[in-house]
Amino acid sequence: MSMYPRLLGIAVVVFGFGLSEALPAGDVWKGSWKFEIDRQDQPWLSYYDTRGKTVFRIGCGVHFEMSAVYPGAAPKEDTTGSITIANGKTQMDFAGNVFHNPEVEMPTDLPFFNQADLGYARDDPELYQDKWHALENHVFDLLDSGRPLTISAEGKSYVLPPVNAPRWRPRFQKIC
Repeated sequence: MSMYPRLLGIAVVVFGFGLSEALPAGDVWKGSWKFEIDRQDQPWLSYYDTRGKTVFRIGCGVHFEMSAVYPGAAPKEDTTGSITIANGKTQMDFAGNVFHNPEVEMPTDLPFFNQADLGYARDDPELYQDKWHALENHVFDLLDSGRPLTISAEGKSYVLPPVNAPRWRPRFQKIC
């Protein structure tokens, strides 16, 4: 075996270790998308890692909610923060809270981001009617683009494959 194939093999082995949780920028997180209805008949679009831990989810019920593994550094205490979700054509920034102690269903050694109601109070009648639905549709267009999604914060990122949960969007919007 020549030197170059041997070095390539060594590099593949070395870089393959430790990617299941904290991923280097741009690496695709391994797992699967699922659309689910919970016990309260609330819809959730979620991306699970290969161990069944939630990496990203968006749903509605009492309020519209988004949670994601936070790609930046873990804060020492709960704080405000933001993430950017991009699909190669468009991107959106989301302000919310970053928690150093993740929820049980998320990878427990990584911080997570959470945002309620896309950053707006749903009790504002003017926002809720037109602006809210336009914003909700913009988020759904971003997720439903058929393109990989890059989640980034603090100069770090990870990539989720394109959403491939069958008919998730019309089922989600029918309920919410």
